Amino acid sequence: MLKKIIVLGLFCCLIAASPLDAANISFIIIETGLTRENLPSDHSALWENTIFDVLFESGHIVSNASTLRLFHTPDPGFPYEVERDFLEALEGGMDFFIVAIVDHPAPFNVSLRLFRTNSEQMLYEHTYNDRVYRTEREKRQSIRENISIVASRIR
Repeated sequence: MLKKIIVLGLFCCLIAASPLDAANISFIIIETGLTRENLPSDHSALWENTIFDVLFESGHIVSNASTLRLFHTPDPGFPYEVERDFLEALEGGMDFFIVAIVDHPAPFNVSLRLFRTNSEQMLYEHTYNDRVYRTEREKRQSIRENISIVASRIR
């Protein structure tokens, strides 16, 4: 009996001492390519919800900034338009910042850029090129897979 208690106690100590791999992540969606006449589609909301889902399922702590609409395509690298949101993420203790640029009109191209908040260094960039899917489920699965590629770079 004493042996079981000692083994159980050591197991609990091992679990309690192991580091947690959760990262604090903030992201922003930027919509580009919109004209003053056409309205944004539900595509950006789909990306936002899927980013939340994938990162939460990966065990991370996630927050987001309000969607930003631009009439021009941001520069490569770190877009100066998100500087304020980036600084808020840094002050809020976030470890990483993701910029998702959804380029309208259809077919949608989405650029996912992963940055470290302590250095503004871009760690990874991934581009998603939309295509025609047979089902909505197939489209969601493709988006999940692309976000998972970026999420796998978070360490």
